Amino acid sequence: MMRVCEGVRRRSSPTSALCVGASVTRGAVRMRRSALALLGSWLGFLGFTALSMRLYPGGNWVEPRAAGHRFLYNFFCDLTQPVSLSGVDNRLGSAFARVGMWCFALALGAFFWLVPFLFTGRVSARVRVWVRGLGLGAVLGVALVPLLPSQRFGPFHGLLALTAAGLGTLAALLAVVALWRGQGSVRFLGWLGALALAVGVFDAALFAQHLSDHAPTPLLVPAAQKVAAFLLSAWMVGVACCVLRSDPTRLTRRP
Repeated sequence: MMRVCEGVRRRSSPTSALCVGASVTRGAVRMRRSALALLGSWLGFLGFTALSMRLYPGGNWVEPRAAGHRFLYNFFCDLTQPVSLSGVDNRLGSAFARVGMWCFALALGAFFWLVPFLFTGRVSARVRVWVRGLGLGAVLGVALVPLLPSQRFGPFHGLLALTAAGLGTLAALLAVVALWRGQGSVRFLGWLGALALAVGVFDAALFAQHLSDHAPTPLLVPAAQKVAAFLLSAWMVGVACCVLRSDPTRLTRRP
């Protein structure tokens, strides 16, 4: 009994409290840096993608001879093609597009690492692990997609994109359900994530349906991709801002 009591006193000693405080501080610093990295990577995605759009010679799956980039007609992956769909050299623009995609992958990785900190204490640690593990798989897929352009790798490019989307969908679904159990801005982020998830699943289903078609891809598919990307970006940025505004002590004490 004395040993137990001594252990309790040791755990509650000033030195122990200082260690816990230092641990919380380090955790808060890592979280803040991760949130800022998410925002910075997302801004990098916007900047490099905008440059690649500006440099894209032209061509899309509906109008192969169209001049220049068309926001609702072109997929993001079209920008990573070293030769545009119109048959013109696009090596410089594709390099910017690949960097932009990798920036997005970094932002997505930071997002899946951060979002479990917003879960309430009622959410099990296993759910947090699954969100981060499935999210990591999605991030790896997103990072590999620009290296396997559809003009050279054909259906394998689409299958890899769908695999990454599937892993990301599962991770996002778990995160949405967990966020719904929160209150205030956390629950709002859950609803925003649900909307992004619904549009993303709709776009992925359309993409899969037309993956093996020889006919031109309908305009609805790349247009839905842009809406899904906008909603996902809003969700990611919202999570980062929520983490930056939250009490770091409350967040870092969660499992």
